[in-house]
Amino acid sequence: MANTLKLNDVTLFAALNAEVKIDGKWLPIEECAAAGIELVDAERSCDGYFWKRLTLTNRTGRELRLGGFRWRQTGAHTDFLGTPGKRLRLYKGGWMMASACGSVRYGDTDFELDPGYKKFAVSAPDEYDDQHSNRFFADNVIVLNDSVTGNSLLAGFISSADLFGRFLAELDEQGVCSFSMINDADDRIVSPAESVNSEELVLLFGPDGYGLLENFADLWGNRMKARRPSGRVPTGWCSWYYYFSNVTEADILENARYLAAHRDEYPLEYLQLDDGYQSALGDWLICNEKFPHGLAHLAGEIRKAGFKPAIWFGPFMVETKSELFRRHPDWMIQDENGNPCLAFEWREKSPVAVLDGTNPAVQEYFRTLFAEVRRMGFEYVKLDFMMLASSVRNGVLFDRKATRAQALRRGLAAIREGFGDDGFILGCTIPLGPAVGLVDGERIATDITPYWKPDRKYYAEAPTVPNVCRNIINRCYMNHRLWISDPDTHIARIDNNKLTQNEVELWSCAVRLAGGMLLLSDRFETLAPERARFSRWLLSDPDAYETRPLDFFEHTTPTIWFGTHRRTGERVLGFFNFEDVPQILSVDLGKLSDTPVKLVDVLDGEVLGEFSGVFTINVLEHSCRLLRLA
Repeated sequence: MANTLKLNDVTLFAALNAEVKIDGKWLPIEECAAAGIELVDAERSCDGYFWKRLTLTNRTGRELRLGGFRWRQTGAHTDFLGTPGKRLRLYKGGWMMASACGSVRYGDTDFELDPGYKKFAVSAPDEYDDQHSNRFFADNVIVLNDSVTGNSLLAGFISSADLFGRFLAELDEQGVCSFSMINDADDRIVSPAESVNSEELVLLFGPDGYGLLENFADLWGNRMKARRPSGRVPTGWCSWYYYFSNVTEADILENARYLAAHRDEYPLEYLQLDDGYQSALGDWLICNEKFPHGLAHLAGEIRKAGFKPAIWFGPFMVETKSELFRRHPDWMIQDENGNPCLAFEWREKSPVAVLDGTNPAVQEYFRTLFAEVRRMGFEYVKLDFMMLASSVRNGVLFDRKATRAQALRRGLAAIREGFGDDGFILGCTIPLGPAVGLVDGERIATDITPYWKPDRKYYAEAPTVPNVCRNIINRCYMNHRLWISDPDTHIARIDNNKLTQNEVELWSCAVRLAGGMLLLSDRFETLAPERARFSRWLLSDPDAYETRPLDFFEHTTPTIWFGTHRRTGERVLGFFNFEDVPQILSVDLGKLSDTPVKLVDVLDGEVLGEFSGVFTINVLEHSCRLLRLA
């Protein structure tokens, strides 16, 4: 019983069929009644978008295994999806911060992922195909763009607490030959007479594809009651990207003393201790020998220096050598034989299990742990490796009616309860959907690196400067709509850093335009003055710009970033060259101004002149030119 869906007098889907996956088999809506299943496909046309939701009610008199919900294109190419394949570009959303997001087009293969990391990078790794062209996978949201007309269709899930939402699209020369919008229910048990809802799907259509993402994020944030902190965005210092896991108590206190003595230069709010202090994953409040005085003492010393203490956790991770694992192996996600599932090996090949967020005992543990962390004086926590709560695909949850998304969100909600509504929570590697409404800040890209990229094969989700920049510009639409975005820390130093001067300038301009949180991660005692100026420049006006890519569909990593100052209205253009050779980049200034504009280099003050029409500029490899429109 496929239906036709129109919006603004445009046929988006000539035939769209609702289906449900029961006991491993997909059933079309017209076959459900005969199987004793009631499936209702609710929809309504709203102001500027179309809303849909499926509701299943079990009338069989027995338990069912619910694999998921989906809407699937079943008709011929007589709608927007019939746009010829060579004209189509697709923007792919991602599952978590490191998941590659960006635009692809006809003839491309999907982003190549590290086979060992794929299970952490996408919600349904078995469905992901990076070997064959024209098959694309997206999490949370997808945008299809017609390069000739400029029109775009966005499909996205604006509720995201219970089921992961994803999209599968396959192109041929005639257009989109296969398109599915899916909610995974992970074979959760549905009792007789019980009803289960899909997440809420919205469809938007219009001439501004990136603008549709901004509208979608507004709807998503409103539906999920996003935490949108008012006032000044957080600024601070993070230990990880200089000291990594070798950090010591003395390192933290050295930087605290320096920053206290140079407060006018570095007006920071938080000092954040990252990974490296704990005796074992799971035994978070027991420090190793590098932190002889413990966490409460360290928090007090940070506070004495005039800063708010902040700290890193990987709360779902538990090493098998830890005291927590020894005492409560039953708290871990179990395999079918009742043994804890092991997710991977930590440093020194130490096996790691994963706490089950659906277990009430685990939720109480999280409440107690983070209440104690707050009592110690920490006002900010960074939560890492959170995707593990949803990545154990063959695990058995304590609550057999729960999904992977619910296992994560219930644990995260307990952390929020324990830490308090006024504590700042930064999400890191949290699958983005369940995080909305519970975190204050969210990392939107993979880790920054003190080198451009590794001298070996690397993948689309790997930590590199280009990969970070690809994600932060493609996700600028999330900032202040879903949370305060975190593009990752700023590094500018010369020591312990292989980035060139041009690469440091590029990263500084990217952080400036991306906005959101601003954390530094250099050792200040050794920070050269010519590099320190970039840090001070960023701190002089953090989170200043509302930025969007002007070549969003033309490049997977956009090269032309356009920012408008939130308070003054000042406009800037960033020309980014991520290639290994110089590039000539261009922009049509006529689309930005009706009159000629004077272009001024932001970093050195050089006046380039007055221009109109198409403006071109030569940009060196691995560098950026940031120009102000005066």
